[in-house]
Amino acid sequence: MMLKIENVTHHYRGFEALKNINCELSPGIYGLLGPNGAGKTTLLRILVDVIAPSKGRVLYNHRDISALGERYRDVLGYLPQEFHGYRNFTAEEFLKYVANLKGLDRQTAASRVEQLLDMVGLTEVRKKKLKGFSGGMKRRIGIAQALLNDPEILILDEPTAGLDPSERIRLRGILSKLSKNKIIILSTHIVSDIEYVADEVLLLKKGELIQKATPSALLGQLENQVWRLRIQEEELEKYSTNYAVSNVHQLGNDIELRIISEEKPNESAVNVEPRMEDIYVYYFGTQKVEL
Repeated sequence: MMLKIENVTHHYRGFEALKNINCELSPGIYGLLGPNGAGKTTLLRILVDVIAPSKGRVLYNHRDISALGERYRDVLGYLPQEFHGYRNFTAEEFLKYVANLKGLDRQTAASRVEQLLDMVGLTEVRKKKLKGFSGGMKRRIGIAQALLNDPEILILDEPTAGLDPSERIRLRGILSKLSKNKIIILSTHIVSDIEYVADEVLLLKKGELIQKATPSALLGQLENQVWRLRIQEEELEKYSTNYAVSNVHQLGNDIELRIISEEKPNESAVNVEPRMEDIYVYYFGTQKVEL
């Protein structure tokens, strides 16, 4: 199984949202990471054939997805960034409705709905209407509907938005189990989710794919370049101006900084292991740090 993105470029109202994206994806989990406006959602919408690229194409097993049409959508599961469902449907009714739209027969649909409600932890509220669901519960029902047809390609745009830590851990476990025979593309602003679950990370900046690598390979790029140090509060502006700061922590009258720098920022700085948050700041920067 293979999904190939070939020279994909997309223009939107005179703006080049994507610029000549090229990569190949095989079964596994791919974390799509980038700041707002990087083109992540545009790329995902092209991959699910909602919009067509201005140039280039997407191939599934060597065939253009636009030509495959319904046959491609039969193997596709998608959770968009904005997902609400139908307010007056219960969780069970909604999933059965979507299963019908996806062409599942009644017996298969009933079995999949029961299985997925259990998988996402919503069995006890299966008769509750979606309008009474919390944001996290709506996200979980969105994940369930994306899995109804047991897709070969699963594309999730901000799936962990609104989920509490235990729900995020549960989802990471589900995705890891599914990834052996699926191509899973996960876009999220919660960098730690990508660090824990992704086999490879795609870094998207200003519409360009700037890196495609394993988390360990990315972290290796910052070996011996991440520092922890304590400073006085009045020194914060100086350090945040002159260095890439990935974390700030108030400790009484002092401030503990996490800094990315090839050179030791001061004599008291201690070298620490890099994390994906450091990778994010290294490639995409951060806003001015203030307390």
